[in-house]
Amino acid sequence: MPFEIPTDLNPALMPLAWLIGRWQGNGHGTWPDSGDFEFGQQIEFSTNGQPYLHYFSQTYVADMNGNPVSPISMETGFWRPINDKSVDVVMCHPNGWSEVWTGKIDGAKIELVTDVVARTKNSELEYTGGERLYGNVEGDLLWTFDRAAKDVPLQPYMWGRLARKSL
Repeated sequence: MPFEIPTDLNPALMPLAWLIGRWQGNGHGTWPDSGDFEFGQQIEFSTNGQPYLHYFSQTYVADMNGNPVSPISMETGFWRPINDKSVDVVMCHPNGWSEVWTGKIDGAKIELVTDVVARTKNSELEYTGGERLYGNVEGDLLWTFDRAAKDVPLQPYMWGRLARKSL
């Protein structure tokens, strides 16, 4: 699907403009004690005119055609570009943690690293940090997420390829 920059886009969002819209596709993952897994995913980046994007991601068990069957998890947050081609991201999860990410924007590539991970007393995992990479490759959104936990060093966790479904 071709992408056009909205005419009323806040100028501060130009470095992230290519993300705006709904993306959908498949992902893969691996984690100690869980092994390998696959999932469907939908991500939405939207703007209300302010100098940040709202981010909402949902993962789900998919049928043979890639359609959602049952939810797995979700995360939501805000992406705020900074004048020096950096970006600040905050995210929260129903699993009991919130993250502050910082990163660099290099055209259609964004690299993020956690600055802070805060967990509730009853979080599902003693998640301690991560790195993410987002990129536009052949018009698709490719992403990776490397994660560390209390007893697990930083390692590949999840990755996916999503196609643009709408603006």
